[in-house]
Amino acid sequence: MDVRTAARLHARADDRRAWIELSATLLFYALAMTLALASIGSWVVMLLAMALAAAMGLRIYMIQHDCLHGSFFSTRRANDTVGKLLSPIAMTPYEATRYIHNLHHTHVSDLDRRDSFEIKTMTLREWEAAPAWRHVVYRLYRSPVTLIVIGPTILFGVLRRMPLYGFRTGLFDLIGHNLLLAAYLGAIWGVAGWPGLAVWAGTIWAACTFGALIPYVVHDFETIHWGTKPELDFQTAALKGSAVLDWGPLFDLVTLNIGYHDLHHLNAKIPGYALREAHADLEARGLIQSEKIGFLEGLGCLRLKLYDEERGRMIPFPKARAHAGAVAAE
Repeated sequence: MDVRTAARLHARADDRRAWIELSATLLFYALAMTLALASIGSWVVMLLAMALAAAMGLRIYMIQHDCLHGSFFSTRRANDTVGKLLSPIAMTPYEATRYIHNLHHTHVSDLDRRDSFEIKTMTLREWEAAPAWRHVVYRLYRSPVTLIVIGPTILFGVLRRMPLYGFRTGLFDLIGHNLLLAAYLGAIWGVAGWPGLAVWAGTIWAACTFGALIPYVVHDFETIHWGTKPELDFQTAALKGSAVLDWGPLFDLVTLNIGYHDLHHLNAKIPGYALREAHADLEARGLIQSEKIGFLEGLGCLRLKLYDEERGRMIPFPKARAHAGAVAAE
């Protein structure tokens, strides 16, 4: 049995499990937000409640992500309905996000379609040929402050309100999403006023900041494989263009096992709540050998900025003297 056939054995939604996962996540999110809003001014309780709300908000985003793939429930109607209703908490319009995310899965690890990735990556060859002003722009863009601390919150808080590709997927979805978000924020403001909105904004920042580490590490680790089609086949792109985040059982629980990302790219129909078990099964069969990255090692990936096509790996920015020598040699 090959790896793709074995993966299909796990690509079955369990509606009972899905409803339990959804209900428990929404319950904990509601309790955490209620406690955070009720404890404004009591910093220890409020911050702990905000941390739990951020974690459950991130989990809700992952549930919506499964709905995008039609894998959380067994029917498209259930996936689409729940995915759209979760959008104000997930902070992303459903149809527009499905469009861009499907492009990402279609073109994973394809150097010719890096536009479909959340994080832009230059090759070493492109860097060496680029003018100085582009070096400055790219350095600022690839800064952890931009990609982790500030950028994700701007993306989800501002840019996802009306993404340009959303015009291809329908204005109604964008308008409906923003109306749901406005209603949710209006309810928070009615309960706790501006301090309540500040609490909500804090949970969004925390979820975005931690969540941004996930796509960075799974697609920017040192030994990632990038290529071009037709030489780049689907299986190689999925299994060598993504890593596994070995960040512990709590991380797996909160993120609905999204860290098992190579198998997710191989078969996105495997529900998140079944992904860890599916990955363990394929490993036991000897069908999958994943690049596993621990949390501290993952933080170390933030130093990797460019893809060296000749060496087939991600590298840091070259030192200025080395870069000048390379230019002179040309």
